[in-house]
Amino acid sequence: MNLFQLVFKQMRQRALSTWLTLLSVVIGVALAVAIMILQRESAALFGQSDFGYDIIIGPPKGSPLQLVLNTVYHLDTSAGTVPYTLYQDMARHGKPPPGHADYGFFVKQAIPFMVGDSYNGKRLVGTSPQMFGYDDNGKRMETPFEYRKGKSYEFADGRVFDGRKFEAVIGSEVATTEHMGIGSKFRATHGFPGPNDKPDIHKPVWTVVGVLKPTHTANDRVLFIPFISLYAIAEHEVGILDQALMKMGVDPTKIPPDQVDAVLVKLGFDLNKVPASALKALKQEAKGTKVDTSKEGSELIKDLAAPPTTQVADEGEDPDVYHLDEKGHIIPDLPEEEWELSAILVKSRSAFGADQLLYRFKVISNEAIAVNPASVMRDFFDTFLKPSSMILLVVTFLVTIVAGISILVSIYNSISARMREIAILRALGATRARVLTIFCTEAAMIGLFGAILGLVVGHGIAAVGSVYFNRTIGQSIAWYTISGEELLAAVGAVAIAALAGLVPAMKAYRTPVAVNLVSG
Repeated sequence: MNLFQLVFKQMRQRALSTWLTLLSVVIGVALAVAIMILQRESAALFGQSDFGYDIIIGPPKGSPLQLVLNTVYHLDTSAGTVPYTLYQDMARHGKPPPGHADYGFFVKQAIPFMVGDSYNGKRLVGTSPQMFGYDDNGKRMETPFEYRKGKSYEFADGRVFDGRKFEAVIGSEVATTEHMGIGSKFRATHGFPGPNDKPDIHKPVWTVVGVLKPTHTANDRVLFIPFISLYAIAEHEVGILDQALMKMGVDPTKIPPDQVDAVLVKLGFDLNKVPASALKALKQEAKGTKVDTSKEGSELIKDLAAPPTTQVADEGEDPDVYHLDEKGHIIPDLPEEEWELSAILVKSRSAFGADQLLYRFKVISNEAIAVNPASVMRDFFDTFLKPSSMILLVVTFLVTIVAGISILVSIYNSISARMREIAILRALGATRARVLTIFCTEAAMIGLFGAILGLVVGHGIAAVGSVYFNRTIGQSIAWYTISGEELLAAVGAVAIAALAGLVPAMKAYRTPVAVNLVSG
C-alpha cells in the first residue's frame, strides 16, 4: 500500500474528525480570499484614478466626497447648485464678455450635470449631447467625452438625444430591467419617493431615442435627458426661484403675499422675466399652501416641494412653463440667467490647468468648489476602507492559525487510538521517517483540500459581494480573477497545516514498537 492510499484510509477511518478539521481550514482560507478580493476590487472601484475627467465643479456647501459620490456613483444627494453661467464660462471658446472669467486656457471640455428626479427608482441625469461625444448640433466631436481614460459611451441602439427636445438616452441596465427600448416613453417622478410615499409625477413625457452599451459603471442604471428639459417642469422653475431667494437670506414662505412683487424688485429681480407661473406659485407659497423648502443642503430638484394636495399629477395638471419653437425645441419660460446645475464635469487642458481650477475655487471664488475625483476617492479608500480591510485580514490570519491548531489537536488525539496500528507498521518494516511522513502528509492533505475548497468558497463570497455592489452602486467587481496573493494564502494554509501535523507526527515517530504490540 503506497503512502497516499494509507493516508486516505486513515482519513476515512476518522471521517467526522477529518471533515470538521477540513471545514476549519476552508473557513479560514475562504475568509482570507474573499477579503483579499474585496480589498483589491474596492481599491479599483472606490480608489480609482482612471477618470476621463479630472475636475468636478459643485455647490460650495457640500463636501468633496459627497460631490464625487453623487456625480460619479449616483449615491447620496446633491448639496445644492452652481450657476449655469459658470458652465457657460467654462464651455466658452474665445474671449469672454466683460465681467466673466476666462477659463479657456485651463478647460478643454465642460459637461453640464443636473440630478434630482427619477424613474422607477432609477436616477435621471440632465446633461448635454457632449456627454456622448456629440456637439449641440448633433455632430460627432473629434475628441469625445471619456467617462474612463480611453473609454467613451457607445450606442447599442439608436442615437444621441436632441439637446432641446424631450428625448432620452438610457443605460444598458435600465433597458433590461425596465424593458425599455427605442420609442419607449416615460415621465419623471419628483425626487426619490419612499415605499410609503405617493409619487409626484411630472407632466412632460420623454421618448427614448438611444440605448447605451454596457459600461460596467453606475451609469448603466441612469436615464440621461437634456438638462434644458428639466427647466420645462413647473415645480423645478419655482424651486429655482425659491433657492435664489434663500441664497439672498430671504425665506419665501415668510413674504406677505401682497408684498412678493415688491420684495422681488428690491432684490433685483426683473418681474418681466419671472415666469407668471412661478410668481403665482410663490404667492401661494407665501400663503402657506406649500411646504417649507428652506432646508439647507437641498438637492436641485429633489427638495423642491410640491403642493401637498397634488402629489400625484394627472396629465395637464401642471401648467406649461415652456413653449416650442418652429423646430420643436424647448424654450423654457425661466430666464437663462436663472438656470442652475448640480455640477460640471471638467476635462482640463493640463495638470497645471487642473491645479489652477482647484486653487481658484478654493481661494479666489466661493461660488463653487472644485475637486479632483481621483484624489477624493483615494483618500476615501485609504481612510475608511483600507484600514478596516487590514483588520479583517489580521482576523482571518488568526482564524487560519486556529485551523492549524485544530489539525494538530485532531491528529494528536488520534495518535493515542492508533498506537497499535503504528507499532504494526513499524514491525512490518516501516521506518521512523516513514511514520513521520505519513502523519505530516495527512495534515498537509487536509490543508491542501481545505485551501482548494477555500479558494472556491472565497470567490463565491466575492461573487455575492459583486451582486451587492451592482445593485447598490451599479458597478460589479472582478470576483473571478485569482491573484498571486490568494495563491500565496492557499500555499500558506497548506504549510501551516503541514507544520501543525509535525507535533503529533513526532509522537508517532517515538512510538516504542514492543510496548505497543504487547499492550494491544
